[in-house]
Amino acid sequence: MVAPGTANAAQPPSWATVTPSTWVTTDSKQPHRSITTGDARVGAWRDDKHHIGKSYFTFDISRFKGTQLFTASLRTPEKAANDCTKPRATQLWVVKPQEKITWAHQPWEITKVEQFPNEDCISPWLGWNVAEPIKKALERGKTEITFVLRIEERFQGKTEYGRTYDPAASITASFNTPPGTPTDLTIANQKCDGTPIYFYDRQPQVTAIAHDADGVYGLEGRLAFWPVNAPEQRVESGLIWAGGGYISSWFPAGMVQDGGTYAFAARGEDGTANSEWSAPCQFTADLTPPATAPAISSTTYRENAGPPGDGGEGLPGDFTFDAKGDKDIIAFAYDGIGVYGRVDADAPGGKATIAVTPTSDGPMYISVRGIDKAGHVSPAMDYRYWVRTTAPYMTHPYFEIGEPREIEFTANQDGATRFVYQLDAGPEQSLPVGEDGKARTTFVFPEPGQDRHEFKLWTVNGTGVKSGVTDNTLFVNQAQPWIDVEPWWGPIGLKRTFTVTPNRENVVSYVYKIADEPEKQVPADADGSLTFEYTPEQKGDFPVLVASVNAKGIRSGWGESSFLAEAPAPNVTSAEYPEYGETGAPGLTGTFKFTSQLPIVTYKYRWNDGPEQTTTDAQVQWTPTRPGYYYLSVFGVTASGVETERRSYSFRVKAFPPTLTSPQYPEGGPVTARPNQPIEFVVTPNLPGSHEVLLNFHWGGTPQVLPVGEDGKARFTHTVTSSQSFYVTVSSRTPNGLESGSIERGFHVPPQ
Repeated sequence: MVAPGTANAAQPPSWATVTPSTWVTTDSKQPHRSITTGDARVGAWRDDKHHIGKSYFTFDISRFKGTQLFTASLRTPEKAANDCTKPRATQLWVVKPQEKITWAHQPWEITKVEQFPNEDCISPWLGWNVAEPIKKALERGKTEITFVLRIEERFQGKTEYGRTYDPAASITASFNTPPGTPTDLTIANQKCDGTPIYFYDRQPQVTAIAHDADGVYGLEGRLAFWPVNAPEQRVESGLIWAGGGYISSWFPAGMVQDGGTYAFAARGEDGTANSEWSAPCQFTADLTPPATAPAISSTTYRENAGPPGDGGEGLPGDFTFDAKGDKDIIAFAYDGIGVYGRVDADAPGGKATIAVTPTSDGPMYISVRGIDKAGHVSPAMDYRYWVRTTAPYMTHPYFEIGEPREIEFTANQDGATRFVYQLDAGPEQSLPVGEDGKARTTFVFPEPGQDRHEFKLWTVNGTGVKSGVTDNTLFVNQAQPWIDVEPWWGPIGLKRTFTVTPNRENVVSYVYKIADEPEKQVPADADGSLTFEYTPEQKGDFPVLVASVNAKGIRSGWGESSFLAEAPAPNVTSAEYPEYGETGAPGLTGTFKFTSQLPIVTYKYRWNDGPEQTTTDAQVQWTPTRPGYYYLSVFGVTASGVETERRSYSFRVKAFPPTLTSPQYPEGGPVTARPNQPIEFVVTPNLPGSHEVLLNFHWGGTPQVLPVGEDGKARFTHTVTSSQSFYVTVSSRTPNGLESGSIERGFHVPPQ
C-alpha cells in the first residue's frame, strides 16, 4: 500500500570547479629544478640550448569524496604552439603521487587520459575527460590526483611540436551527493525526543528536516507509517517535495485508532540516490476527551458572593481545581478576568491550587477545563465571585488658579495605615490614616498651566499590602479671559481693536503678547475689562495671548485669539489690452496702470518669464513685437519693505496674418494646378509696414524670406512632380522686427 505524496522533478546535478593545489614544470636542461613560475612548457624548445619539458598539475579532489561523479573535465588553456602546421601531439597522463618532481626525478606515468576533440591550433578550451581517473583515485581512498601534460614520446624532442600552456588549469565536475538522513522528526509540532507523545487527531501532521550537501533545491523525500504492534502494515508515501528543507505530510486516513501506538520514519531522495531511513518517531493516539468537568473551590473568595464581596484588590486568594478522580485529567487550563494559564495536577485525576491576585474590584469569574495527555479538554466549570472594593475615596473640590482647596481622603482597606498619592506621575507623597479613617491635605495650583491633572490615590496597611487605586482627574480653572478682535481680517496698516473681558473677580491688570513681540502689562479698566489697539505693519497670521492679573498678583492662564493681516496684490488695468481679451496689434503700445489699497512706493513686474523690473510710477508702457498670449506679473513694495501678494494679468495680442491667394486655386474653383507645372502664389501682408514675407512648406524648417514689392505684395511659385497635397505657412515682418502672425493653408494637386 502506498500513501499519497507530491511528485516533483529530480534534483539537478551539482557543479564544482577546482584549480591546482600545486603545479610544476620540468626542464631537461635544469634536471634537478622544479619550476613553479612563468608558463607551463611542454615538449621541446630552443634558445641557445635544446630543452625538453613536461608540466605536472596536482588537484585536491576531496570535494568529490562520497559523491556520485557524473562528469569531470580538465581544461588546460593553450597560449602558444611552436608550429601550427604540425598536429597537436600533447598527451595527459595520470602519474603516481610523488613529493618533489624534477626532470631527473619524474613520477611514474600510469594511465593515459582521453582528450576531447579540438581542431583549433591554439585553444583556451583544450579539455580532457578525467572522470574515470578521479573515480578510481577516490575508490582507493585518495584525496589528491596528479596529471602530467607532455608531448607524445616520438615527437617529444622535436621543437616544432612544442607548446606553451597557462598554468591556470581547472577541473570542472558534475556530481551528486546522496541526501543525508532526515533529522528532527516531529508529530503535530511535538519533538520526537524520547518523551512519550500523545495526540488527539486521527491524521496528525508529521515533519522531518531534510539534508543534502548539494542544497535542498529539487530535493524530495518519502515517509513511512505503521502501527508499532503491526509493522507488516507499513505504508510508504509517494515522493514529497522537500525543497523548502522539510519533508511533511499526514498519517494515512484510517490507520490511526484510539489507544493505538504508531510510528513514522523519513528518507531523503534526490532522483539519483536515497538516504538511509531515519530512526522512527512514535506516538499514542488518544481520541477520547475527558468527560468530567473539574470542580473549583476557594477559601478566600466565596462562590456566587455579592457586594460588598471578599478579599480585595491586591489581596491574593487561593483557587483549587479538582479532577474528581478522572485519571484522564493530568492538568488544568484556566482563564478569567485578568488571569489565565495552565497548571499540572498533583496526580492523574488529582488537584492543583493557584493564587489569584485581583487588580480590580467587583464581579469576577474563573473558568477551568481538565486536560488529558493528548491535549483534549474536558467540559468547563465556571466559578463566580465578588472582589471587595479597597480603593480609598476622596472629595473633588473646585480648583481655580492660585486658590487653595482642601481634599479629604477616606480609607476603605482593612488595617490601612497610610494614604499614598501621586500627582501627574510625580513623586509619591504619604499621609497617615487618622483614627476616623481619614486624612486631609490642601492643594494649590499657583502658576498657569494645564487644566487637567492626573491624581492617583491608594492606601497601604501595616504589612505593606497595597489597596486598590483610585484614579481621578483634578480640574483647575485657568480663568482665561475672553478676547474679541475687530476687524479680524484686513490689510496691513489697518488698526485692530481688542476688547478683553475677565473670567474672574478682582482683576487689576492684564499682560498681553502679540506674535513674537515682548509682553506688555497694562492696568485694567474699572470694571476689570481692557481695550487696546494694534496696527500691523507686516503681513501674516498674528496670534494674540492675554492673561489677567488679580489683586493677589496671580496671573491667569492665557486667553488666545488671532487676527490676519494681508498685503493684497495690486490691481492692473489697460485700455489697449484689457485682461483676458484679444486686442491690439504688434507695434501698438499699451499703458498698464497699477492701483493698490496700500501705500506702495515701488512696483516690481515682469513680462512672461522675462527679467524682473522696477518702477516707482504707478504705470508702465509696453509694445508687443508679435501676436500671442502674454501675462504681466506685478507686486508692490511699501516704504517699510512689505511685499504685497503677486498679481498675474493675462491677455492676447491680436494677430494680423497676410492673405494667401493663387490663380490656380481661385475662390470657388476650379483648381487648375497640375503636376510638373508651376503654381503661382500671391501674399498680401495685413500688418502695416511689412517689407518681407516668411514662407515655409514644412513645420520646423527654416523659412524662406521673400521681399514685398512696390505693389505691397510678395510672389512665389511652387512645383510638385506628382499628384499630392502640401501645406504653405506664411507670415510678414516689418523692418523694425514686428511680426504679423502666420497663416497655414493646405492645397491638393490633382493628377494630369
